[in-house]
Amino acid sequence: MSTIISGGLYRLLTEKFGVVGVPALLWLIPPVLLCAAGGYLLGSISSAVIVSRALYSDDIRRHGSGNAGMTNMFRTWGKKAGILTLVGDVVKTAVAVVLGYLWLGYMGAYLAGLFCMLGHMFPVFYKFRGGKGVLVAAVTIMLTEPVVFLLLVAIFAIVLVGTRMVSMASGMTALLYPLVLNGTYAVFYGDGKVAGMRIPVAVFMTVMILIMHRENFKRIYAGKEPKINFPWTRDVYVPDYVPADEDEPESRAASDGEKTEHGTAKRTVKKKSTYGKKKK
Repeated sequence: MSTIISGGLYRLLTEKFGVVGVPALLWLIPPVLLCAAGGYLLGSISSAVIVSRALYSDDIRRHGSGNAGMTNMFRTWGKKAGILTLVGDVVKTAVAVVLGYLWLGYMGAYLAGLFCMLGHMFPVFYKFRGGKGVLVAAVTIMLTEPVVFLLLVAIFAIVLVGTRMVSMASGMTALLYPLVLNGTYAVFYGDGKVAGMRIPVAVFMTVMILIMHRENFKRIYAGKEPKINFPWTRDVYVPDYVPADEDEPESRAASDGEKTEHGTAKRTVKKKSTYGKKKK
């Protein structure tokens, strides 16, 4: 059991049968493929799309930012939709990471989490239009590096309170993730020990999250990115409608109430948003 915990079933099998060298590498191929494929398929289960279709007979990707993620669900249909999406995304990521860990230890956990994030961003079941992967990445980090996760949560909270922009907080946290990871290893282990393969995975996650937020960064630069309200900022008007990304015409058409291939979309964002509005 201790072998499984430290290195996964792969290590147990190779040690039990005395497999070394090239045969051991060949034995590594099936579990690696299983972690990658399993993680991607689990990530492709879009909680936001499922919840929006089941509860509202609509597709979240036709509203707001056009993003199939928790933030857009909160903005569009409120707390219930957002919480259900949160739970679904956390569960699918946890299942992927735990299964990967059982197969290949930490290597499998990171691999499964990484591909779960890619599946969330580009879901094969939903024409490769998904979310931005922040929550999936966060759950992966929480399960594999809890100390790093807590530090990143603190960074996210500080940036969010300072800017009131979820996209800015997500981007800054993702950007600092590899540095925080490597710094944490240096502090806890010393002797110049680095995080090994975790650093390339962290860098790749960072790059992908930043790419997925490119439209948000354009709006931030133009001063058009919506902000959230806190209890102490309720007197400030914050638009609760998030403009759809420019490369998603269907989302724009739906948000304007125009007819799309799915029918005429109704603008429900302002009516049910949980974000603050100007006090009268």
